[in-house]
Amino acid sequence: MKVNKPKIMTYEEKSFDDCLEDEEFSNVMISITPEKELLISELTFDSCIFKKIDFNNIKLQDIDLLDVIFENCDLSNQSFDKKFINRVTFNNCKLIGTTFIDAAIRDVSFINCNARYINFSGTKINNMLVTDSNFQEASFVEPIVKNISFENTNLDKAEFFKTNLKGVDFSTSMIALTRFDNYSLKGIIVDSFQCAYLVGMLGVIVKE
Repeated sequence: MKVNKPKIMTYEEKSFDDCLEDEEFSNVMISITPEKELLISELTFDSCIFKKIDFNNIKLQDIDLLDVIFENCDLSNQSFDKKFINRVTFNNCKLIGTTFIDAAIRDVSFINCNARYINFSGTKINNMLVTDSNFQEASFVEPIVKNISFENTNLDKAEFFKTNLKGVDFSTSMIALTRFDNYSLKGIIVDSFQCAYLVGMLGVIVKE
């Protein structure tokens, strides 16, 4: 599946304070975590690169993301609920408990991320790639899905409820403890070992 990458042509290295003073996060690279607590509210991160930023002391409130790269960042417990997320890459990031509830996601990649408990309930998903990541206990409850791909992803105890997964290939991912409702199971692609688990989950007894 092709996922469009963030479009960042040029950028200037700045600090969070510089951007907050200008009330603009645009065409910048930020690589220094602020020592003090910050609240960033009602702005758009547009054509930005964040490297090795620990967002634990930074509260993001009503932030849209457009053409953004997060690299080696900790975004745990941040909320992007009801926000617009377009052409964003999370590379080697920590996103434990991060929520995208009722957000609109398009061309977003999660690469080598620890995203346990991540929540996509009610999310509109169009082109999302998850690869080499931990999505244990993730929630996909009634999202609107158009093009989603999981590669080498741990989905143990993740929940898919009323999620259109037709044609989605789970054969390289861990789904031994994943919970699917009957609607979400329709049309998924698995290998023979995974198939045996899914049959058992449906209450079917396989005679040896």
